[in-house]
Amino acid sequence: MNCKLRRLDLLRTGQKSDCELHVLFTPPGQQKRCKRVFRCHQTMLVSASEEFERLIKDPEFEKNKQIITVEDASPTAYESLLLYIYTYEVCNAVNIEMCGELMLLAQRFKMYDFVDCYMEKLASQEWPMEVVLQIFALANKHEHLSLMEVVAKKILPIATQVLNDNSFTKLSLQELKALMIILQNEGILSNSHLLGALKNYQLANNLRYNNMEKFQQFVEATQIFDKVLFEVDGTLSVPAEEANDTNEVGSDTSLYPTNV
Repeated sequence: MNCKLRRLDLLRTGQKSDCELHVLFTPPGQQKRCKRVFRCHQTMLVSASEEFERLIKDPEFEKNKQIITVEDASPTAYESLLLYIYTYEVCNAVNIEMCGELMLLAQRFKMYDFVDCYMEKLASQEWPMEVVLQIFALANKHEHLSLMEVVAKKILPIATQVLNDNSFTKLSLQELKALMIILQNEGILSNSHLLGALKNYQLANNLRYNNMEKFQQFVEATQIFDKVLFEVDGTLSVPAEEANDTNEVGSDTSLYPTNV
């Protein structure tokens, strides 16, 4: 048995373990809290993360009989993290929807190469647009540049389709901003097209002064462009010389959802 398989066997069987990781969670559709227990080895955890070392050295660790209790991610996410610690691979079945949780764990335990390994495994899968944009927003927030590049490559082939599809106006404001950052950075569509798309989004979702909180979030999404102006009623102003170029996404009223 090679080293990787031996370490994997130690994690799965719990042989010679000297600590436990308890993950608290509430199953979907239930109210009762549940617990999943992982029997681990202090040396493995400490060697992988300074945060695990801090938790193990904390006096509470001994008081709690060598148990670390967490509840900031699902048991599946923690299993992926532990498998990586023991084997340097993502060995379990994972999906793109888990990425948010895994990024948070990588941030907490300062194991950024863990996310890189995870994304390599998922690179060949189909990613739902909403998930792609959510991941990009997380990567941008945590300044994970390599992940931002992977996500950008996923979205570029269908960028024009996204802006001409009614579903575009149903993105959240966070997703909208992520999409605009990707498209502006790559330069495959002009600022004219992107400003027209932003105006479409604003009109379709009625984002004006009557909903100041969301209007401010919309304004933040426009700040990636220089010298953006708004009309008196709060509507995004697209300069005349740029408006001529927005026929695809900036002035086709068929893009607006009829039930917004």
